[in-house]
Amino acid sequence: MGSFDVWHWIVLLFILGVPAAIIGLIVWLVVRASRRPVSAAGAAAPPVGPAGSPSSAESRLQELASLRARGLITESEYGQRRTAILDGI
Repeated sequence: MGSFDVWHWIVLLFILGVPAAIIGLIVWLVVRASRRPVSAAGAAAPPVGPAGSPSSAESRLQELASLRARGLITESEYGQRRTAILDGI
């Protein structure tokens, strides 16, 4: 009654080994996740066309005109930004 049989060792190893393996796996996953770059974890940014494309400049000019019409930017700001957009084409 006082001696350990082979089956006792197997059960003891299973009882201690499985929780240790689970804890080790959790620690490994947490460390691995913390080393990932933020951009890889998050959603990718939508693709942007070339800076000088006409549709991009056109949409930027329309948005700029909308900001001016709503009074969110002044005439001088509008002129400066419009010139910058047109210079980028």
